Amino acid sequence: MLKPPDPAPQPQTLLPPPSALTLWLCGLAGAWLMYFAVFLQVPQASLGNAAINALANVAPLALLAAGAHLLINRHVMRLSVPAQIISHVLIGSAFAATWFALVTLTLALVSYVQRGQFDLSGFTGGAFIWQNLQGLVLYWALAATTYAVRGGRSAAPVTIVSAPPLERYLTRKGDDIAPVHVRDIIVIAGAQDYAEVTTLADTHLVRMSLSEFEQRLDPQRFIRVHRSRIINIDHLDYAEPAGAGRLIAHMTDGTTVALSRTGSQSLRALIV
Repeated sequence: MLKPPDPAPQPQTLLPPPSALTLWLCGLAGAWLMYFAVFLQVPQASLGNAAINALANVAPLALLAAGAHLLINRHVMRLSVPAQIISHVLIGSAFAATWFALVTLTLALVSYVQRGQFDLSGFTGGAFIWQNLQGLVLYWALAATTYAVRGGRSAAPVTIVSAPPLERYLTRKGDDIAPVHVRDIIVIAGAQDYAEVTTLADTHLVRMSLSEFEQRLDPQRFIRVHRSRIINIDHLDYAEPAGAGRLIAHMTDGTTVALSRTGSQSLRALIV
């Protein structure tokens, strides 16, 4: 007796990553519970005082976290990797210092409301170092979450539909919107979730990753010559050996692009 074939496995439905707002609210709730538990350990602390002191720490954090998330998402991620690292060091330091100042001010206001004393003395010694260290750790956690959410959305399941190669697209030039003809593109460089496009006229950013851009281009004209570079061979002047099986491409606008071994092989494959 033949055994009937096993039923085909059903595709799993992948849930999208949580929104930034969801993570922001959950993170603040977790931070408040953590500080609430800490302040409960203070001798003779009441539930009310512990809750208020926890809120005095978390309320400024909520505002700073929202602002830092927008800053990272809209501006820092558009920079080159070295510039992003420098930006995070500077923003993280400012984040910790600002949080310390706002917590000190908030606690002084709480003290004034409760006891009629407005004390801006803040933390000193080890408490000062610990408070600023917390600010730095919280900022790096926020930055890591921002990158993770952005990357998770990029990796979400998509349906790929066959489409003709991209011929033109629109980009902003100041307050204006102008068309860009793909045939005028010389080099495309990857920059995180963005692509830096060099054309005959200018250089501008496109809000697509290099891989996404590559899928939209004509493979007969555009070659991925490096993990972070695509060239248009219509604007290739010549390519010269660079040793170890690699090539250096010289473009018609004077730009030089170092090819990886795989990219060099792809270019050599076009030789007839």
